[in-house]
Amino acid sequence: MLCGKGNPHFRFFAWEKDSISKSDEQDEITRREREKMIDLDKPALKEHLRRRTSEGRYEISDIDLVLNIRARKEEGNTAGVRILCEALLERCASEFQRRTHGLRHRPELREEAIANMNEHLLREAMDPTEIFMTQNFIHYLRCLCADEFTRVLRQEGLHYRRDKDGRPSGRPQHVPRALIEPLRPAPADDEGASLSADVADPHDQFERLHAVDESQRILTYLTDPLDRMIMVLRAIDGMKWDDIAQICKRTERTVRLRYERARSYLRECIDRERITTIQGTQAKS
Repeated sequence: MLCGKGNPHFRFFAWEKDSISKSDEQDEITRREREKMIDLDKPALKEHLRRRTSEGRYEISDIDLVLNIRARKEEGNTAGVRILCEALLERCASEFQRRTHGLRHRPELREEAIANMNEHLLREAMDPTEIFMTQNFIHYLRCLCADEFTRVLRQEGLHYRRDKDGRPSGRPQHVPRALIEPLRPAPADDEGASLSADVADPHDQFERLHAVDESQRILTYLTDPLDRMIMVLRAIDGMKWDDIAQICKRTERTVRLRYERARSYLRECIDRERITTIQGTQAKS
């Protein structure tokens, strides 16, 4: 009779037992998370974060490090978040270097790609809605590197379109230097006189002045003086991001974002200007 369908106490007993089991399960999860919390007051904290097991893995896994970063951020422990983020960047530095080895001939692009990878990693490490990196951190890191590397190549016009088999297809956006014919070809054996191609002087003063004037004209599309300053310091003077941030009294991330927005806006303005010029020429003809 205790287990009969008409006994009202049985349903209550089942619900109470289920709630108790769920409560115990939640306590177990909380206990496990508490065990994985890193003691930031430990004297040899940095050495503990670098320590590896006999198998070569870190004693504190990358996923546990990310979870601790989020927990410390939720607590408002800024100093602790900084320490753990530095440890995470130190662990990923070798992978970033290896994944950007293809840009070793362009140090400035490689530096920019690594900086973007660091920024992307820290932003998502402190985002509790990012779940993928807490499930498979190694695969997440490889995807992050591939995305940022491809973005830099596409931004600089060095990206090749590829087919489903991974082979380059279509017209490339960049011609390798080895495939470019020299402007001054060597004379043939039966020719006594050396031939020279008519090549414009790359250091023509008029062209340089015209380029400066054209740059100033294009910058007038930007109404914000800060955006113009960032564009001049980065695109014309070639300064580094940290120096630009110090001059503009902004964070490096803010400077980068404003630079990208300003460059996209200028590109749209130049495209509209080119279309207007072509339409005007066709109308006259």
